[in-house]
Amino acid sequence: MTESASSITRFPELAELAALRDNGWQFRLLHDDNGELVCVACSRNHGAHTDAVFVFDRTHVVASRVLTEEHGGVVWLKDGTDLVEVVRELVNLPAPGEPGAPSLVIRGSALWSP
Repeated sequence: MTESASSITRFPELAELAALRDNGWQFRLLHDDNGELVCVACSRNHGAHTDAVFVFDRTHVVASRVLTEEHGGVVWLKDGTDLVEVVRELVNLPAPGEPGAPSLVIRGSALWSP
């Protein structure tokens, strides 16, 4: 059994992150000033937008969609306790410009500015 399969067996919710990895998402480990792991950040850029997931622990996950155009910003944000739910909501969002896609910039809730 591979290390990845063993981890997924122990923590089934990690299958969501493995699926992101298999679909070309980039992963980064974010550390605090003392070198302690703060979260796992995963993102993918699709031209007009960037989707990102920040996993702080098994019960704290934040996901966002950021438009990267001149007047862009965060247009979708979810802070939740269920990794599977948060990731699935993000990956199921319609792409910008498609019907139902979030487009209103959320003011004051930005995780970062592009």
